[in-house]
Amino acid sequence: MSVLDIIENLKLENREPVYFLYGEESFFHTEFIRRLTGLMVAPDDQEFNLEKFDAKSSPPSDWIGSAKTLSFFGGDKLVIVRGLEEASLSDNQQKALLEYVNDPEPSACLVLTALKADRKRKLFKTLTALQGAVQCVAPKEAQLFPWLKKRAASQGYNLNMAGAKVLMERVGPRPGILASELEKLIVYAGESKEIGAKEAAESVGETKLENVFAMT
Repeated sequence: MSVLDIIENLKLENREPVYFLYGEESFFHTEFIRRLTGLMVAPDDQEFNLEKFDAKSSPPSDWIGSAKTLSFFGGDKLVIVRGLEEASLSDNQQKALLEYVNDPEPSACLVLTALKADRKRKLFKTLTALQGAVQCVAPKEAQLFPWLKKRAASQGYNLNMAGAKVLMERVGPRPGILASELEKLIVYAGESKEIGAKEAAESVGETKLENVFAMT
């Protein structure tokens, strides 16, 4: 199952107590966390039920403690830890984290993220084997076409295949930039609600071509 399908199919009733998001496509880290936060934590409860940490500047005991601390106002707790690949964890810290991962608090959700995961290391080998491990890499172009159409449809716009093709040709299979250019394209389309090849060609810059020249 691709990361696109995992994000789309994410529901409260099937959420895992621990997620490990890994891979260099940081856009999907953000998309996954945004959707999970929307499902788990009401905007008014974020001060109490949502806690974020930087793995490089905080110890695992803080993350684990937060996950084990029940919210005073009830509801499930969401704990997000970013940049695990940048943390220098001692053997004892790694052991404590793995012990929690193997026996997590069911009323909490711990999300660990890493742009890179060296599977030769025991910590990452264990995390990438979790049920909640999500590899965040760019999908194949064929998967991005329906994703773009659904993303446009969610805002009330019809992006036809010709328009999606122009968008893909000019940007390339880079989800973060595709999403950004689609937002601009939606603003450009305005009240017409229809986005085809003409609108895409007029709005979307030759990002893919520009990057090829820059690299050369």
